[in-house]
Amino acid sequence: MSTASAAYPVGTPGIPWGDAERAEWLSRQTRQRSYKSDVLIVVERLRSRFDVQEYGRLEYGPDVYPLMAIRSRDWRADRPVVLITGGVHGYETSGLHGALQFVEQMANRLSRVTFRMASTWWMTPRACSRNSSRL
Repeated sequence: MSTASAAYPVGTPGIPWGDAERAEWLSRQTRQRSYKSDVLIVVERLRSRFDVQEYGRLEYGPDVYPLMAIRSRDWRADRPVVLITGGVHGYETSGLHGALQFVEQMANRLSRVTFRMASTWWMTPRACSRNSSRL
């Protein structure tokens, strides 16, 4: 059994990537998810039960991704406060999907607390391409 691995098709092993290698890596990528269908449509479904607001935007090339926050409609300081976050790190989106599913499934119970849910971005796609030599 051989332990040697094939060289990655971009760059040279042991040499940090430069602009050309990052550009080549990025040109090989294909869109695998839709922010609109995976996130924004789910958030819109929750708008009838919760306050929804855009708190920022992520711009990547020609694309713009609104960052959304969901919170209790009847915010009350006398209730326990809960922060629900769901993060995206590179291409890993399970944190964000889990937070959205939690809010959807627990909507009735969330009326007992004051809560806010916000998506977080630990590494944007641009940062991911800048750091791809570490992947």
